[in-house]
Amino acid sequence: MKQKALFLDRDGTLNIDFDFVHTSDEWEWIPGVREKLVEYKKAGYLLIVITNQSGIARGRFTQEQVDDLHHWVNARLYETHGIKIDAFYVAPWHPNFHDGKSSLLLNERKPATGLFHKAADAFQINFEWSVMAGDKQTDLLPALELGINPFLVKSRFFDDELAQWASQYHIPILESIHYLPKPEL
Repeated sequence: MKQKALFLDRDGTLNIDFDFVHTSDEWEWIPGVREKLVEYKKAGYLLIVITNQSGIARGRFTQEQVDDLHHWVNARLYETHGIKIDAFYVAPWHPNFHDGKSSLLLNERKPATGLFHKAADAFQINFEWSVMAGDKQTDLLPALELGINPFLVKSRFFDDELAQWASQYHIPILESIHYLPKPEL
């Protein structure tokens, strides 16, 4: 049976993007985000985070540190709200730091759709029933390509050019995912 998902970018969408966040000390939830995650989870949506983490390719931190942070995030969510994010998909690649690696790996990095397809295969997700929230054009291009309902979240990257792009594609602009519409049951 196909499922619906709330696809989420991480930095700038769930937490404040302080640049290369990779420890629990650096993690700061955006207000209202956790409550919205609970609302979507209770409505039967899977919570799937798809995040580019080029800090790994740049040597700033390791995949293990990112995995530890995601474990910590889920532990806090469960302790405080009784839910967990169903999966974190991480693209550690960056075209400028990719020497000696297969170029096919870059298909995992947003705006490519590789990790969305991995999630859909693993969880039997129907893209047309799903929602995507992110703070950059690169987060939402896969949603447009795959037929996922996109929402742009304002972050430190929001500017007139991004607003104009979102308007061109009729993508709603939100102050945070706290303002996502009520999930469809």
